Amino acid sequence: MLQAKRLSYRIGPRLLFSDVSFAIPSGAKVGIVGPNGIGKTTLFRIILGEVAADGGEISCPNGYCFVQVRQEMGDCHRTALQLVLDSDRKLAQMQIQLDAPESDGVELAELWEQFAALGGLDSEARAAAILAGLGFSEESMRQPLSNLSGGWRMRAALASTLFAPSDCLLLDEPTNHLDFETALWLEQHLRRTDKSFCIISHERKFLNSVCDHILHLQGGTAQLYRGNYDTFRSTSASVRRAREMEGAALQRKREHLQSFVDRFRAKASKAKQAQSRLKMLEKLEEPPPPPASYSVAFRFPAPTPKVDRRLVALEKVTLGYGDRTVLEAVDLQINAGDRIALLGANGNGKSTLAKAIAGQLAPLSGERIYAKSLKIAYFAQHLEESLDLQKTPVDVFRQCCDGRTETQIRGQLAQFGIGQERALTRTAHLSGGEKTRLLLALGTLSQPHLLVLDEPTNHLDIEARAALAEAIRSYEGAVLLVTHDFQTLADSCRDFYVVDGGCCKKFGGSLEEYARRLLERGSEPKGAPAVASPKPARSGNQKSRIEMLTHQLKEKNAHIKKMEEELSMNYDEDHCQALLRLQEEVNNLETALLELIGEN
Repeated sequence: MLQAKRLSYRIGPRLLFSDVSFAIPSGAKVGIVGPNGIGKTTLFRIILGEVAADGGEISCPNGYCFVQVRQEMGDCHRTALQLVLDSDRKLAQMQIQLDAPESDGVELAELWEQFAALGGLDSEARAAAILAGLGFSEESMRQPLSNLSGGWRMRAALASTLFAPSDCLLLDEPTNHLDFETALWLEQHLRRTDKSFCIISHERKFLNSVCDHILHLQGGTAQLYRGNYDTFRSTSASVRRAREMEGAALQRKREHLQSFVDRFRAKASKAKQAQSRLKMLEKLEEPPPPPASYSVAFRFPAPTPKVDRRLVALEKVTLGYGDRTVLEAVDLQINAGDRIALLGANGNGKSTLAKAIAGQLAPLSGERIYAKSLKIAYFAQHLEESLDLQKTPVDVFRQCCDGRTETQIRGQLAQFGIGQERALTRTAHLSGGEKTRLLLALGTLSQPHLLVLDEPTNHLDIEARAALAEAIRSYEGAVLLVTHDFQTLADSCRDFYVVDGGCCKKFGGSLEEYARRLLERGSEPKGAPAVASPKPARSGNQKSRIEMLTHQLKEKNAHIKKMEEELSMNYDEDHCQALLRLQEEVNNLETALLELIGEN
């Protein structure tokens, strides 16, 4: 059990936790939720001992092992597969001993027995299976980490965390570097694991699927709820309603007593009763406040002026960069009011297609047709780099809004959840979610007819993602959306196109059907880089054979040692020949054992 007892923590003048206590039972799968900046990642750092709490403590059983995703890779000459295997330090050390040439037969047999008992015989197969699930091909998992991009290194680090022995996994937004397809695989993997975990995530479907407890952080408090995210929402709403009703009933009682006191305090015949009511009034305690509520809203302005129904058309378009072709023969039309989502594994060309539609990338061939007077707003995460971090959101807006008053500017910022205080805060001090909302507000100033949104949900919390989906549904223009968040896709889009194998094709079914098809074929995205099947786990017959050979090897080595001792005291030619024959049998057994272990 993991316990927090009266935990308090401040960052400067800002109070994150105040007298927080909770107990997470062994085996629990806990989702940690709350608004951006509330202290979820800080709580992980306190649990790991990376920062010291100002008050209170975190306690867990002796030897309890936490594992988190490592930011540092260490030796980048290692392959992704070796990084994952090395995360099980005990097995990695035993492998070094098994490879040592000086090990004698008895030591080797004992080591193989221990290695097998710890799952070493199929460790490479298990590691490869995790990497394959996270999108690695057989070739890429055996490449040096130095050859991989930052995103793929993060996937390798996540794989090593999932593989490492632990009592509890600490996962901080693990789906942020994943596409829809690999996030679906991770969801299924966590559902099957017997490990405990605490996971910070803003994906509602993900939390509903994998969690059986929710730890809600808000306003310096923490409350643990049983059940998944939807159960938490229902329970917390019921608690809020009950406390509001309790508060209203208490207020009515207070008003009734006060009314009696005011009416009869000066009346001699009622003075005693009035005094009694006054004492009752003084003893009334305030009910506990209802759980704090948090909400954020978005509102995209209506497009203007009116344009043709057909906004964009791509006809036999080829897209790429220089000599590298990414997509060929793309036929796609976007009409007014469309809600289109692009699906497909990372690297298949979703962002390339989004850029081409937004006018950020010219086709290599084919025809791209825009409606006359069409205005497009394009959002991508890299656009954060264009923000002047020394200016406030009001200052940033003022540069783009000639002639608008500060009141009008603040009103527009408020439509994207940036209130009065944050509107006057330097952009450098805004959270990732607030920067995203600022970019969305800036991008829609022109009242565009088409929004092209490439991963807008990465820094948004659950409430903000729900608000974004509602804003997309209510928007009068058209939307092209790229995101890995299932709930946002399901809540906002009607049409789905799969970018896969150099092509873009419409998917005829629902998002749920697309996810179901992925699961039916093992969550491996069609058209993704080929992933060789990992080595299968050894059958029961193979394991029994290994155990039998190891036992025989151990017995024969013991017999050899005894015969050598006897010969040293009393040399005998027959015994010497028997010893040689026995040594040959041992050599054969060792060869057979090594060959069997090396199979598959």
